Amino acid sequence: MGIKALLLLPAILAFPGYLHGVAALPGTLPGPDTLYRDSTYLRVINEGSTRLNCYLSYPQGGWRVESTYGNNSSELARLARFIRTSLSDSLIYVREITLTGYCSIEGSYAHNERLARRRANGFMNYLDSVFGLSRRYPVRTSYVGEDWERLRSLADSCASLPSRREVLEIIDNTGIFDGRERKLMALHGGVPYNFMLSELFPLLRRVEILVEYDLHRIIEERYRRKLSASELQEILAHERAVAAAEQERLAELRRLAAESRQRAEQLRLAEEHAEQLRLAEQRAAEAEQERLRAEQLRLAEERAEQLRRAEQRRNLAVPLFSIKTNLYALSGMTPGFSHTSFTPNLSAEFFFAGRWSAVASASYADWSYGNGSYWGISAYRLEPRFWLRSGGVYHLFYVGVYGQSGDFDNRSTSESRLSSGTGNCTGTYLEGGVSAGCHFRLSGRWGIDLGLRGGFRSSDVNTYDVELPYHYFNRNFRKNRFGLTGVDISIGYRFGRSAKGGGK
Repeated sequence: MGIKALLLLPAILAFPGYLHGVAALPGTLPGPDTLYRDSTYLRVINEGSTRLNCYLSYPQGGWRVESTYGNNSSELARLARFIRTSLSDSLIYVREITLTGYCSIEGSYAHNERLARRRANGFMNYLDSVFGLSRRYPVRTSYVGEDWERLRSLADSCASLPSRREVLEIIDNTGIFDGRERKLMALHGGVPYNFMLSELFPLLRRVEILVEYDLHRIIEERYRRKLSASELQEILAHERAVAAAEQERLAELRRLAAESRQRAEQLRLAEEHAEQLRLAEQRAAEAEQERLRAEQLRLAEERAEQLRRAEQRRNLAVPLFSIKTNLYALSGMTPGFSHTSFTPNLSAEFFFAGRWSAVASASYADWSYGNGSYWGISAYRLEPRFWLRSGGVYHLFYVGVYGQSGDFDNRSTSESRLSSGTGNCTGTYLEGGVSAGCHFRLSGRWGIDLGLRGGFRSSDVNTYDVELPYHYFNRNFRKNRFGLTGVDISIGYRFGRSAKGGGK
């Protein structure tokens, strides 16, 4: 820089309105109407620096700049305008750019300090990616973990802050590590602290960009190029127009890139949605196929069961008659559940009219069975039955009526029977009543009957006195009673034709 420019530098700094005259040396000073009044240039000469506070929003604990988070889009637009007006002129030289991250005071000091440092570095990464800042200018970062100085300034200027004077007194007279924040939180139940938390603390969370200019180079360049005010204004206007156009071009490129990313994301989401729909349809189709298979299997099983039952019914004998024997009587048991002696018996049952049958049975015994006891009995029974289940196979339940007659010869040495007068007696009897029971198939033709008979029995009894080896007639009497008269546990074989036709 020339000696004249150096001598006039203090005057230029003191009276920036005469900058045009200085830059036009040697020569006469222009009149007041030709003075250059560009605000950016005058600010540079007056202040030597310019700064901007960006109040960016971050996710809790976050430090990367996200343009779509919170109100960041408007703040970043303001930052772009600041960069354009502060750094785009070729006649303005930047000495250094400082990026400073700030945090509010809540939380631990170490955490806030670490977060402020990360946010300053994240801000620089954003400026480099968008504006290439550190490739063009010297850039340094700094951080302030807890910005008490600005908090005091905000508190001092906030007339609505409760207990403002007491708040300022605590900030001024209590050290950061001596419980300053704790005292603020305890002041008047935390009312002033909660007010600052919602109204003032958000203004502390910011990143600051400070641009410091090289005044000597700026003045020297203007003097070297001997630019008049109008020439300087024209150059600056042109450069700003070029810078604005470049910014618009870059903004358009970013917009197109964002749109491309958005379209790609929409395409990805559409493909993902289509894939989800395809998978859902596939799962639904598989579920429907599985349901159909299960339904087909169920129907097949039902059909197989129907066929099995139909085959079973076809294989069943449609009986004409059956031959059977009562195992209960055969074992020597009586209807009164006492045991006598083996009693052979045989029954024939004739089936007709789909639900009707008739049983004819005979029993006969004539045995000695130890200790001088003798058991002789004959029984002849006729029993029509009605079967409750239709189908002609005479299965399960029946009801009937019966009539029976016979004679008996009972000799016993049992004290209980002798005392009852029935230990040694002969006679005849008649009985009639009702019957009920059921038939269960053991195979196609074999089956078992379980039944009971009950009704009225009338017996003509002759009793004898015993003087072994002789029995002497004692008396004759008639004995009548109602009760259980028969137990039927019979096994039998049915003769007839099968449901498929044929016979046996």
